[in-house]
Amino acid sequence: MKMNRRNLIMGSSALGLASAVQIVPGEAAPKAPRPSPAWDDGLAHPIPYKPQLGAGKERGLVLGGGGTYLLAWMVGYMHALKSRGVDLATSDITVGTSAGSFAGAALMGGYLWRLRTEFDVLAEFPKLFAELMPQTKPNVSQIRAAKMAVDARDAKPRTIQAIGHAAMAARNPDNLTSYPKAVERFIGATQWPSPKLYTTANDCYTGERVVVAQEDNIPINIACAASSSLPGALGPTFLKDRLCMDGGICQTSTHADVVAGVKRALIISLSDGGPDAITSGLRTSGMPNTLRKEVKDLQSGGTKVKLKVVGLLPGVTKVDSIVDPKWIAPLLKWGYERGLSDTDEMKAFWL
Repeated sequence: MKMNRRNLIMGSSALGLASAVQIVPGEAAPKAPRPSPAWDDGLAHPIPYKPQLGAGKERGLVLGGGGTYLLAWMVGYMHALKSRGVDLATSDITVGTSAGSFAGAALMGGYLWRLRTEFDVLAEFPKLFAELMPQTKPNVSQIRAAKMAVDARDAKPRTIQAIGHAAMAARNPDNLTSYPKAVERFIGATQWPSPKLYTTANDCYTGERVVVAQEDNIPINIACAASSSLPGALGPTFLKDRLCMDGGICQTSTHADVVAGVKRALIISLSDGGPDAITSGLRTSGMPNTLRKEVKDLQSGGTKVKLKVVGLLPGVTKVDSIVDPKWIAPLLKWGYERGLSDTDEMKAFWL
């Protein structure tokens, strides 16, 4: 029988707690045990992911998080490569985080190719992005949640839990219903697009890393909404009975370990994993980023890795907000140009 979150929290009665705690006269009473989830829904997966999902597969695609900024770039980049004969949808395993979950779902579901030219992309996507990331003045509870993520300096479970609790306490817009619907419009479907696609998130209550697959029977728009539920801005979003937040609120912004074992992997990341990403505005979490270690771990396992770091738009020294719609047009254009210039390199690596 499935249990909702309230039942899990309240499930230990006062009588049950009393019988579990032995109080010795003359000594301070020990703290009652903290309630914890007592179910296995198949969603929580430790880092690194075991067993290796990429074993025996040829191509792996890792799409990191980075808000509207990175999503627009990836859309432009993928369109340019497609126009030159490099279709990243031929990936045998794809993992998407936050913005990368949107790009992965649209890519693997064939939605990106419904737009005939790069001009169609430039005309249509800004309207969709505006619905996904509404710009409103944040309230105090939202500012608190966002600041806790930025100020975090470690990726311990208790740190992630604290951010998750702040995310749950933030008075965000009515995202429990409106945000997944906006995501559905962007992706073009609710049905999971491909068994080759995985999305990530983090459990707000437990701090666990969550990986969603087709077999979990979760609508793709819900999975992507959870993966991009940025603390203090969007969501959180329920995945089954777990209230989840952005997949980037942990030590990895790419979750490249999910494709471990694959023969070759393309990783697209907003930053290079260094500390400058925080000061330049390219990362919404102050936690150390394990991107460089993830690349080394893949390589040590025999995977040939191509890392594409997007970074700052030429002429820009700092990004004030990676979810600001103002980045849509310039990042679509820049991504498309990068895709054209990378064509020969990507043909050699991907085909």
